[in-house]
Amino acid sequence: MRLPRPLAALVTLALLMVCATSVAAADTLNAVQGQLLNSAASAFAQGDYRPAADALPELENTYMGPWVGYWSLQPRLKTMTQDQYQHYAERFPGGVAHHLLRRQWLLELARREDWSDFTQVFQAGSIPDLISLRCDAARDPLLSTSTVVAPFVLWSSAAANDHACNAMARAYLEQGQITPSELWRRLQQMYEASAFDAALRFAPFLPAPQSDQLAQTVTAPAAWISQQIRQYGSNNWPTGQAHLLILALLRLAATHPAQAAQFVRTLGVLSAADKSLVLYNSAYHATLSFRSESGQWYAQAYAADPQFRPRPRLLAWMVRTALRDGDWNMVEQATQQMDVAQRQQRQWQFWSAVALLQLGHTQAAHILLAALESPWTYYGQLAMATLNRPLILKPDDPPAPTEAGAAPDEGASERTAITLYHLGLYFDALAEWDQFLKGLNGTGEIKAAAQAAFHHEAWLLGIHASSLIRGGEDWQQGYVLPYAQEISAAAIQTGLRRAFLAGLIRQESGFAFGIQSDVGAQGLMQVMPATAQWLQTHVAAAANADLHSVSGNLTLGSHYLSLQQQHFGGSELLAAAAYNAGPGAPQRWLSRWTPDPGPWAGPIFTANIPFQQTRHYVQSVLTNTVVYAAILDRQPQTIWPQWRLGTNP
Repeated sequence: MRLPRPLAALVTLALLMVCATSVAAADTLNAVQGQLLNSAASAFAQGDYRPAADALPELENTYMGPWVGYWSLQPRLKTMTQDQYQHYAERFPGGVAHHLLRRQWLLELARREDWSDFTQVFQAGSIPDLISLRCDAARDPLLSTSTVVAPFVLWSSAAANDHACNAMARAYLEQGQITPSELWRRLQQMYEASAFDAALRFAPFLPAPQSDQLAQTVTAPAAWISQQIRQYGSNNWPTGQAHLLILALLRLAATHPAQAAQFVRTLGVLSAADKSLVLYNSAYHATLSFRSESGQWYAQAYAADPQFRPRPRLLAWMVRTALRDGDWNMVEQATQQMDVAQRQQRQWQFWSAVALLQLGHTQAAHILLAALESPWTYYGQLAMATLNRPLILKPDDPPAPTEAGAAPDEGASERTAITLYHLGLYFDALAEWDQFLKGLNGTGEIKAAAQAAFHHEAWLLGIHASSLIRGGEDWQQGYVLPYAQEISAAAIQTGLRRAFLAGLIRQESGFAFGIQSDVGAQGLMQVMPATAQWLQTHVAAAANADLHSVSGNLTLGSHYLSLQQQHFGGSELLAAAAYNAGPGAPQRWLSRWTPDPGPWAGPIFTANIPFQQTRHYVQSVLTNTVVYAAILDRQPQTIWPQWRLGTNP
C-alpha cells in the first residue's frame, strides 16, 4: 500500500505522550525535534528524502533515529551507493528499519548485477526470507553455492512469475545444472499457474523441435494438438511432443476447458496421471466461472487416477464445487485427498463435518464441530450455528471501549511503533509493532501491549496484538469501537446496523482514519476518490462530505454501503461483497449460479466467491458483525441470519 500523508494533529499528540513519559534522554523528543520528525515523515510519505537527511543529525541519537535514517535513504534507492548504505548499517546495525533497508538494497544491487556489493551485504546478516533474494544469491558468482539449496528446489518453490528465480534458473540451465526433466516439470507448474509469458522465455532451453513449437501451445493450443494428432495419431507420440501435449492441454484447460476434456477422452498417449492432471485443471478453471460441468470433470479426474494428488488449490475448489452441487460424498472425497497441513485448516474441517452430518454420521460430525466452536472466527461461528448454539455475551463482561484508557508502562519498541502510527506511516508502524510482539511471552504481555496501543489511540496496532490472543476469554480485547458516536450517527442516517458498519470498518482500516490503500482508497471506510465524487453528486446527504475527515468519510462510505445493501435486497453478506469487489461482481456471480434457499445458501455462496481477497473479506466482516452485535446489543446472537442472501431480520 502507498504511504498515507502524515497526520499533524496526531503527531503532536503522540510526541506529547512520549515527552510526558519518564525515559532516558535518547528516548525523549523536544519540541524542535518533534517538528523535525513531523516534517521528515511528511516528506518521506511524498517520496522526498531531503527533510529527513537534514533532520538526521538532530534525531539520530533518539529512539526514532533508525527510521529517520531510513527515510533519508529509501526514496533515493535507485541512486544510493554502497558507502551510504554501509554508513547507515554501522550507525544502526539492528532493528526493523535496517531490516527493510537491507532487503530493499539487496534487491536493488541484484537489479544492477552489482555482485561485489551484493555479496558483502548478503554475508553481513542473516539469509533473507524473501525467496527472490535467495534466488539472486544463487546466481551471484561470488557467493558459495553451499549457501543455497539445490537450484531446482529453489526455483520450483518460487512463484511462477518470479523474475529473480527465473533469471537464476536460466543461468543454471546454461550451466547444465538443471536437468531437462526438471525443466519440463517446472514448465508444467508455470502452465498450471497461467504464467505463460514466463514459460515462453525458457523455449531456448528445450530441444529444437519443442523449442520452436512451445509458443504454439500458448497461442493456438487446440490447433497445435489437432495438427499433432494428424501427424502421430492418438497413441504413439515422441517423448518431447508428449511433454508439449501436456502443456497445450493445460493451456486449453484455462480458456476452453470443454475442449481440453474432450481431448482427454480421445488421446490414448496420455497416462492416467496425465488425464487426471488435465481434468482437474479443466474443472478448476470451469468452476471459477460457475460452469455446471465442473463437478462432472472433477469426478472424472478422480476416476481417471484415484492415486493422483492434485495441487491444494484444485482440491479447495473441488470442495467448493461439490458444495454448489450438494455432492457431500465429493466433499469428503476431496478433503480426504488433501495433505495433512491442508486438511487441518479450519475451513476444510468444517465442511468435512457438514458432509458427515449430511451423510448421517451425526456423532462424528458433532465431535468435529465442537472442536471448531469459537466466537472469534468465521468457521467457529458457523460451527456454533450448525450446533444451534447462539453467541452469548457473558453478563459480567465489560462493553467495548470507545476511547483511550489509562496509560500502561511502555518500552522503546512500543513507543517507536506508536509514533510511526501517529505519523501516518501505518505499514511501517505495523512492521515495527510485529517485531515487538514477537518478543512477548504469553497472553498477559500481549494484552498489555494491546492496551498500550489503545491508550495511544493506535487502534490498528491494538487490534493486531489482540488477534494473537487465543481462547477468547475477553470479549473486550480487540473489539474496540472508537468513533462510536459518529458510527452510530452514520448508521441511523443510512439505515445500516451499527454492528455491521463497525464490523466493516474494523476490516477495512482497523479504525486507522488516515490510512490509504495502494489503489488510493481513503480513510476509515477506504472510500475511493471517484466513488466519493459520485456520491457527492448523486446523494444529497453526502454533497458536502469531506473524504479526509472522520465524519465525512463515514458519511460517504456508509451511504455507499447502504446503497449496496438496498440493491441486494437487504443482505449484509452481498452488500459486503459488493463494497469490496464492486456491485457488478456479486450480481454477475448470482446470474451464473444461485444457491438453493436455506440456511446454507449464504455460507456456500461465500465459499464460492472467485476472488480470494473478497471471500476472506466477507467472512471477516460478517464475523466482526456478530461479535459487535453481541457487545452492542448485550443479548445473545442467533448466527444464521447474518449469512442470509435475502433480507436480514
